[in-house]
Amino acid sequence: GSTGFGVFHAAKAAMKHCSMDIENITFAVEGFGNVGTFAAKFLTEHGATLVAVSDSKGTVYNEKGIDFKELNSVKEKTGSVVNYKGGKTLSNKDIIGIKADMLIPAAVPNLIGIGDVDKVRAKIIVEGSNIPMTPEVEDLLAKRGITIVPDIVANAGGVISSYIEYMGKTEKEMFKMVEKKISSNTKAVLQCVSDHSESPRHCAMKIAKDR
Repeated sequence: GSTGFGVFHAAKAAMKHCSMDIENITFAVEGFGNVGTFAAKFLTEHGATLVAVSDSKGTVYNEKGIDFKELNSVKEKTGSVVNYKGGKTLSNKDIIGIKADMLIPAAVPNLIGIGDVDKVRAKIIVEGSNIPMTPEVEDLLAKRGITIVPDIVANAGGVISSYIEYMGKTEKEMFKMVEKKISSNTKAVLQCVSDHSESPRHCAMKIAKDR
C-alpha cells in the first residue's frame, strides 16, 4: 500500500494548493488494484467522497458516494467492481469523463489520449499509474486549468518503500518518509507551475535536474 499511500499525500498536497477541502472533495479512481485500492482507502478515511471506480470489466458510478469497504469486499469476492450494487454501471473508458473534483488514473498507461482532453471534468489529476497520458496531453489539460501531479512525483511511494527496506528500516519509518517526500515534492512542483506557468512535468524534471 505504500504507492497508494503516496498518491493519497500527493492528492492532499494538490487539494491544498487548489484551496480545496478534503471533506468536500469527490474523486474517481481508474483501476482498483494495489495503487487505486489504497489511494481510495486513505482518501475516504479522511472524508473524501468516492463517486466512481473502474477496472477491466467496467466502471461503477454513484454521484452520492460509494462505500469503500463494501466495494472492496465485492471486488475481492467477485473479481470486479461492476458487481457493486449501489451504483450505475458504465464502460471502463467512461471513467475519464466522470463528474468529480479529482481523477486518479491508477492502472493502465495512455488512459487519456488527445481525443479525450475535452472529456475530462476533474479539476485535479493525480497520476497513480505510470504514463497515464503523454506530456502533450498533460500540457493541453494544464492549459484548461487542470492541476496535474505527474507520475514521477505522485507514485514514487513504492520506490521510497523499497529504499527504506534496503536500508533495513521499519514500516513506520517508511510511511513517515513517503508522506514527507511526496507532500513536499508535490508542493514544490505545483508552486513552480504557478510561479513560471510551466507544465507540471517540465517543473518536476527541472527540480530533479537542479537537485
